[in-house]
Amino acid sequence: METTPKPTPVGRVIGISAALALIVGILTLAFAWPSAGMGPNEIPIAVIGPDAAADEVQAKLDEAEPDGFDVTAVADANEAETLIKEREVYAALAITPESVDLYTASAASPTVARLVTGIAQQIAAQMSQTAGQPGSVQVSAEDVAPLPADDPNGAGLAAAGFPMAMGGIVIAALIAFNVRGSGRQAAAAILAPPAVGATVAAILMYVLESIDGDYLAIAGALALTMAATAWGILGLAKFLGRPGFVLGAVTVMLVGNPLSGMSGAPELLPAPWGAFGQFLSPGAGGTLVRSTAYFDGNGGEAALLALAGWVVVGVLLFTIGAVRAKVKSVTGEEVREPVPAAA
Repeated sequence: METTPKPTPVGRVIGISAALALIVGILTLAFAWPSAGMGPNEIPIAVIGPDAAADEVQAKLDEAEPDGFDVTAVADANEAETLIKEREVYAALAITPESVDLYTASAASPTVARLVTGIAQQIAAQMSQTAGQPGSVQVSAEDVAPLPADDPNGAGLAAAGFPMAMGGIVIAALIAFNVRGSGRQAAAAILAPPAVGATVAAILMYVLESIDGDYLAIAGALALTMAATAWGILGLAKFLGRPGFVLGAVTVMLVGNPLSGMSGAPELLPAPWGAFGQFLSPGAGGTLVRSTAYFDGNGGEAALLALAGWVVVGVLLFTIGAVRAKVKSVTGEEVREPVPAAA
């Protein structure tokens, strides 16, 4: 005789509801908080002129936005453009009685470029008002490192942050749960990131046309980003089993992705989280791709080291886990690893 299943206990229903509320709350906090708290935080810009001019601009900026900008004095426009192209500063201002000359780099951050443009317009308006001739001081703007004409707002590059993070997680998941044998898993983790990176680079450059630059260099930057995420998670999975995979995936998706600064700039995120996000693979990967595409690699050195560090740590954890599993299999001990999915 068939029996009717017993209803789920009320306590379990309440527990599930509470767990769902907690999970959704964490997701909301992870993705909404960085955007809600977005604002300038020690954004480096240059002022063309003597130190006194830089100090004056710094004082005005501090009055409007405390600790929002870090101003450096430069001798001339050529030095300013060099600092922008080397990713030392986001923009530069030259203030004269007749005009405010502005140099930006929308490829570094369209959000910062718009922010600094607004500040330059405010300075020009104040100067005109002080002179008693409204509109007499104009803003002259030059984009030193522009975005592609087909994506002037950088939407494609910003949106690529999610697939860059998710791509490494998917690679690690498919390998950890569908490939048997440590050697084969390692081979797959070596082969997959370049293939994925080449595909994503082709889509960004030739389909969406949201990135300019050398295809092989950009594909290499994307491949290293995927490898850093994949090896980090795969190493944790090999070392800790299924909990390690969950830990790695959650760290990348709920911490690394929101703090990557891809949609604006790391200096626009609440301190010190913008800087912290650059040590995780999504943030470091986004910086490296942007530097490779538009700045000849300038400003990507720290990101390159961070990504390489994640690969090294992942390989070490994977190796330790593989050796430990081998020893346990020889001695007959139970080996706890992620269970491959059924074919």
